[in-house]
Amino acid sequence: MAPPPPASPPVDLTPLVWVVDDSPTEIEAIRRSLSSACRVEVFSNGEAMLEALHQHGPPDVLVLDWQMPGLSGLEVCRYLRGTPSTAMLPVLILTGHARPEDVEEALLAGANDYVLKPFQPAELLARVHALSRWELQRKRVLADERARRVLAEGSLTEVQAAEARARRSEQRYLLAARATRDVIWEWNTETDEVERSISLPAYLGYPDTGQTGDTQWWKEHLHPEDRERVVSGIRAAIAGTAQDWQEEYRLRRADGTWVFIVDRCHIVRDEEGRASQVVGALQDVTERKRLEAEARQRAEFERQLIGIVSHDLRNPLNAITLAATAILRSEELEERQRRNAVRVLTAADRATRMIRDLLDFTQARQGGGIPLNRQPMDLHELVHTVVDELQVIHSDRTIHVEQAGDGKGEWDPDRLMQVIGNLMGNALQYSPPNTPVKVTTRGEVDAVVLEVHNSGDPIEPDVLPRIFEPMERGSHLQAVRAGRSIGLGLFIVRHIVLAHGGRVSARSLADEGTTFTVLLPRHP
Repeated sequence: MAPPPPASPPVDLTPLVWVVDDSPTEIEAIRRSLSSACRVEVFSNGEAMLEALHQHGPPDVLVLDWQMPGLSGLEVCRYLRGTPSTAMLPVLILTGHARPEDVEEALLAGANDYVLKPFQPAELLARVHALSRWELQRKRVLADERARRVLAEGSLTEVQAAEARARRSEQRYLLAARATRDVIWEWNTETDEVERSISLPAYLGYPDTGQTGDTQWWKEHLHPEDRERVVSGIRAAIAGTAQDWQEEYRLRRADGTWVFIVDRCHIVRDEEGRASQVVGALQDVTERKRLEAEARQRAEFERQLIGIVSHDLRNPLNAITLAATAILRSEELEERQRRNAVRVLTAADRATRMIRDLLDFTQARQGGGIPLNRQPMDLHELVHTVVDELQVIHSDRTIHVEQAGDGKGEWDPDRLMQVIGNLMGNALQYSPPNTPVKVTTRGEVDAVVLEVHNSGDPIEPDVLPRIFEPMERGSHLQAVRAGRSIGLGLFIVRHIVLAHGGRVSARSLADEGTTFTVLLPRHP
């Protein structure tokens, strides 16, 4: 009597999800969205994730932020797809890029799916679940194929082989039971028969006839514009050498409307390269398409609105600024007139910065990044220029400047003026009038360091990790001092510094004051 086959190890259906994002706020939101149903591990950058990947092996699903310092999400994705051990790892991209060409770029880089920011927790969890189910099914199919090959070599009895097939069938339907939004299917390419976990007609609202049958019903209900592309595409994938196929298309519902479908399958091949098994999952993404369309419309409206507002406001503000500056240059001004002119110039400067920050914030949030115009320059000289301008407006404040080493590099001078101006503006705004503000620039071997220090109230420890997020401020007193600031200055600083390949940090203690430190590589 043949010995009984070894018991299959229990399958852990709780997916392990790795999250790579440099924003503590977003990481916490993702963790809250997934922790009820997933094991979640987080990484602040792509490099740390890749190191863990080499040490521990891949997770079930990888969630990547598109925009990160160092390696971007797309660069990480391309690396994974070029490595045999991670070529099939399910990857979900988190992005603010709503344009179709951006989505296409992410998919071409190898992403399996994407979620637009700001995301809904339920949507994120559903996408991760779909990818984890797909990965578990793929692993099971590969394991069964290995068992089939062992049988072909005569290492198992027919009884054991039947038990292996039974375990495969049981696993498939276990997955189907969990896949509340998916239709799991298996296609016999020799007979053209398809076995589905859910009746496709019933899934689309037609009377449930118990149909499983062949692919004819599916073909007839494909959108006419999609039919030839989809049918020829999957047949070409099966006839060729591909291991995976994915397509998006439309199917007609019973009420005559069209449902958007994402269909994926894994193709198992024998030793001669012929398709021996084709298993896939079909998912309704109509709601996702609707949300994406709304996001694109909203993004376009925001761009148009802010563009119009900035254009219509900048011209009068420029005129006010020029007039106030000309008045201040007069030597016949009385002290009261000078104070009024300074007040006008300060208000105009604040309004101009608010408009500029709004434009930069919109562009960064929508995934466009901060555009740069690099040129050779000296950071020491730029700091003096900004300090001189601020000293005119804040004539009652003391600003100390200390400089050392070589300040030369290739940067965007206009953008760095924003960085210096925003950091010094914060330092002047959030510190007592009788205390100095200190600005230091220090040349190092491959970089130049900028530090802006003030002796104001410290930033609360719970706020400090989020200080570079939009709309973040410290205490009530600081919020009052902020006046009509919209809270985007430090967010813009961070994005400009990251665009230069640098980094920015903040340190704030009651006995030391607050120091913002920017490190800028001299060259791209």
